[in-house]
Amino acid sequence: MKLISLASGSSGNSFLVQSNGSAILIDAGLSAKRILERLCAAAFDPGYLKAIIVSHGHSDHTKGVGTLSRKLKIPVWMNEGTYLESQYMLGKVHSLEFFSTGRIFEVAGFKVHAFSVPHDAADPVGFRISHGVSRLGIATDFGVVTHLIANLLTGLQVVVLESNHDPKMLMEGPYPVHLKQRVRGRTGHLSNPDSAKLLQSLVNDELHTIMLAHMSETNNTPSLALECAGQSLNAFFEQNGALCCAYQHAVSAPIEW
Repeated sequence: MKLISLASGSSGNSFLVQSNGSAILIDAGLSAKRILERLCAAAFDPGYLKAIIVSHGHSDHTKGVGTLSRKLKIPVWMNEGTYLESQYMLGKVHSLEFFSTGRIFEVAGFKVHAFSVPHDAADPVGFRISHGVSRLGIATDFGVVTHLIANLLTGLQVVVLESNHDPKMLMEGPYPVHLKQRVRGRTGHLSNPDSAKLLQSLVNDELHTIMLAHMSETNNTPSLALECAGQSLNAFFEQNGALCCAYQHAVSAPIEW
């Protein structure tokens, strides 16, 4: 399996997942034009894309979904709550498929388990994705760690996890009070310390790469996120684990396993 972050942050999110000649996008929160530019930068032919799978209805995850689906003639997968929340932004799509939160569905050889996360959207989800023996977890846009999230991110080889904000930067930063309360609330975004605590519990013999994602450009820095996570991952580094960041304005290096 191969994972590439095309964009991650408050201005747009999209992850490319590939295996055995098939590929899917998790979210398309940039314009279709920009997504196609990022795919080109990743040396990927968009003709191999088989589907777009959407985590929730906020615009930084759905902006390019409809146009990209029409251009590439590929289906969009989402739950009904996300569709109802985002249908006006999506417009017409090539085809629409619904999955049920909490159930496993199959797309182009990938088995995808969409699991519930606490966020201020309609039925938001994270994803546990497998293809053969390769296993990946992607979980962003949630304010607190639940037992369900911790359980479904266990036993993976690669984990993409939100590390959205530094609590001190958030509270001392320029956001208005109501937005600070939203970000740090139960249905907001995961802080660096909370992300680090969860990661520590996920370390096992198979986990080899952690990607920190959805970092705020206002209330966080990559160095702060990496430092905070790294302090709790001694056992992970002892087994040669790799810790990296997904960025808003740059395509990541591929993670292959």
